[in-house]
Amino acid sequence: MVKNHRLQSLGIELVKLSLGEDSLLDYERVLGTITVLKELYEKKELKAVLCSYLTALEKFITQTSMKIEHCGNLSTSSAEILRSHFEKTLGRKLSVSVELTNDLIAGIRISIADLVIENSIAGTLNSYKKSMGAK
Repeated sequence: MVKNHRLQSLGIELVKLSLGEDSLLDYERVLGTITVLKELYEKKELKAVLCSYLTALEKFITQTSMKIEHCGNLSTSSAEILRSHFEKTLGRKLSVSVELTNDLIAGIRISIADLVIENSIAGTLNSYKKSMGAK
């Protein structure tokens, strides 16, 4: 149990070392970290350390990725305003991906980890459908 906790803590610390000046993952730092780990650990230990690092990286990416789905026009400045708002609200830097989707009919959906905010005609219609007991 202690070993797993130490590995988990190591994974978190390795993610911190992998962040750039913008507090987001830096690809070159991730590669550098992996290179150093390969030099420091033997094959058997390396696998456990890399798995811990990967788990921590996945968690970090999930927590710092903001997906904006929209139908219609969304300006770059609007996406930037949304990013800035959620960074202030959540207290962390976010990387943003923007995707045009017709599934919303009209509107927007924002996803950050398990937080999903939707304001669309499709979402409104689905809410009415559920409230009326339709399947």
